[in-house]
Amino acid sequence: MRNRPRRPLAATVVATGVVAAGAAVVGAPEWFGLAGQRPFLWTVPFRVPVGVGLAGLAAVTGLTGVRWRRALPAATVLAVAAAGSLGATAARGVSAGDLPVARAGDVTFLAANVLMARADPDAVARLAVDGAADAVSLPESTQPYADDVAARIEARTGTGVQVFYRRDREGGYGTALLVSQRLGEYRATGELTDGLKAVVTAEPVSGDGPVLAAAHTAAPVPQLVGDWTLEVRAVADWCARTPGALLAGDLNATLDHPGLHLRGSCVDAGEQTGTGARGTWPAKYPAVVGATIDHSLADGNRWRAVGSRVAALPGSDHRALLARWRPVDRT
Repeated sequence: MRNRPRRPLAATVVATGVVAAGAAVVGAPEWFGLAGQRPFLWTVPFRVPVGVGLAGLAAVTGLTGVRWRRALPAATVLAVAAAGSLGATAARGVSAGDLPVARAGDVTFLAANVLMARADPDAVARLAVDGAADAVSLPESTQPYADDVAARIEARTGTGVQVFYRRDREGGYGTALLVSQRLGEYRATGELTDGLKAVVTAEPVSGDGPVLAAAHTAAPVPQLVGDWTLEVRAVADWCARTPGALLAGDLNATLDHPGLHLRGSCVDAGEQTGTGARGTWPAKYPAVVGATIDHSLADGNRWRAVGSRVAALPGSDHRALLARWRPVDRT
């Protein structure tokens, strides 16, 4: 009896291996240290579209293969990769979230990229007031815009608001940090200003409020990938080394990017409270398929997130993020 030719089996094994490697790299580039490299740094924020694409490719491969049995291994590999990508999203949470009732000692931080001061300032103020925000981070703001939002908050609450502002190195716009007098009096510290796009840091002069930062890092566009890599890492490192820190803003990165592989005690509010994969950009698409690039971070030795909420922000291409932080020594 003659042996059956092994060439088709060998070809199937090789083809399946190639498909498996490709699917793994596309579906989870962070496993291979590629999430910060082109082109994967641009695809890793969009896990749901990638997962759906892999699932569709699995279906096409399985259903249209010339020989179904030979196509089945590759289709299975693609389906597993799709499930992994979608599963990672589900694990972080795609809920819009909610905020529990604030308790004494809680600090609520609002991050709202206002798109070159085009977002409705009254809507920003309403988000801050309705969410009982103690601090507000306004990337892509101007000084007059930040002052306007602060005045609207003061008019609604009767509580003073300090405004700290730093222009982007490119010019026209910058980042503002608004701090309610409920936290006491603050002063700017000037940390994270050397070479970074626009980060405002402030510490309490009176009262027992936390060290605060409002941040906006460079976007990972081709000409700024180097700056983006350094700036995202610098912001995450500041969170890790600053006792009691709270930070919020548009970090232009997801937790899968190497810069936001949080180290030390630094924690992410969305990841802790189930909104960690809710897309904050671009706002014109459903949140479930968007990129989660707006964050609220904290020193986890001092703070734990007890709630977060992703909310619409009229006039902006971002959604806003509210995070409520509670001291870890309080139940």
